[in-house]
Amino acid sequence: MEYDRFAEIYGVWTDTAVSAQANLGFYRDAYTSASGVVAELGIGDGRIAIEAARLGRNIVGVDLSPVMLERCRERAREAGVLERLTLLQGDFRGFTLPEPAALISLPYHSLGHLTTLDAKREAVRHVFSQLAPGGRFIFDDFQMTPTRLESFRQVQLRASFPAPDGTERLLWVTSLVDAGAQTMRVVTWEDALDGNGVLQERRYRPLSLSWLTPVQAQALLEDAGFTIEACYGDFSRAPFGEDAPEQVWVARKGTIS
Repeated sequence: MEYDRFAEIYGVWTDTAVSAQANLGFYRDAYTSASGVVAELGIGDGRIAIEAARLGRNIVGVDLSPVMLERCRERAREAGVLERLTLLQGDFRGFTLPEPAALISLPYHSLGHLTTLDAKREAVRHVFSQLAPGGRFIFDDFQMTPTRLESFRQVQLRASFPAPDGTERLLWVTSLVDAGAQTMRVVTWEDALDGNGVLQERRYRPLSLSWLTPVQAQALLEDAGFTIEACYGDFSRAPFGEDAPEQVWVARKGTIS
């Protein structure tokens, strides 16, 4: 499983991602203001959910990776909020919540881990089935522009950080992009250097991702039965436009009164 291998560097990955820093307050505030069950799909290491739990919110977290779920448990235990999290291993298309939710979120472009439109459609329909009447579904996706696609194709030094054994690590990334299929193979590699800067070990971790156009995202939501409340262009709720950095969708199960 790709994310089992990715778990070791996930904290460094999110700490150095602009979108991960930007989305934290947006989702945390959505969780704490919801009235009823809140579920986060693709909870990962609990980066967002633990912050909401610190403020008293109970969260149901769903993730396919058992390694990521264990990291989430560890971090929640360290933060003293483990009792506020209910963690379930499952796919976005087949999870079952203890009771219908007031809010289901899918942050950090994570719908893109499903790489076909049919799989995404199945997931969005399943989310609809797990919401209470009037419940909301919030998710974000890449807003792909030619400039952004070209940046993904570049080789980038993502981070320099010390490993537990004291050696220096360099985290690199590039992507093999298929613009026509709206998919990319993200390839990270981690270099371990000795005290003289000599490469001792290199480890690769590939990750499959995809994206939706705004038209496709709207169609998936409406096909599932959602009423769209908003599509923002970033996590400050700026209006969506062609040059927006994000697609941030807010949809409701039922009509808007």
